[in-house]
Amino acid sequence: MDEGSNNKARLTVCSATPDDRLEGFAREFGSVLKRYFERRCAGPEIAQDLVQEVYVRLAARADTGEIENPRGYLMQTAASVFTDFLRKKHSHRQTFHVEFEESTHSPEGFSPQRVLEGREAVKRVIEVLETLPPRTRQIYLLCRVDGMKRREVASRLRISVSGVDKHLMAAAKRIGLAFGDTE
Repeated sequence: MDEGSNNKARLTVCSATPDDRLEGFAREFGSVLKRYFERRCAGPEIAQDLVQEVYVRLAARADTGEIENPRGYLMQTAASVFTDFLRKKHSHRQTFHVEFEESTHSPEGFSPQRVLEGREAVKRVIEVLETLPPRTRQIYLLCRVDGMKRREVASRLRISVSGVDKHLMAAAKRIGLAFGDTE
């Protein structure tokens, strides 16, 4: 955008009502903002939600007529919105969330037989874990139950990452054998 068109945008923004200014921003920058978010690995629905959040923040600003560089301001706001989105996603552990599926999560899916099978499977895993050498059990629980990364466990226990991998493979093999996995 050259200096002349930037001044034109600034003048147009200054002479409009707040609602008109928001509509103008949406018309002029909506697709740019959506592409910005989509390129950052946000799906189309999430990208649209993030674009709306940019507009919400813009609407909360009392003096939108005073924005000298609307595109720069909106892109800076978009960057801030995306940073907040990532922070929330991380703090709420959203990568571990599972979508609700009627067949898997409905109360009807939890028949007494299924509940009993689940409890027996948990007992079997606990029994296998109790038979593992203490170090292997500790490493398995740190990685698979506590969710620690292999590198963190290696550092904490002062062993190599490949040592952690060997313990995890031994534990997985024993658990697999308990469930009839012969490989």
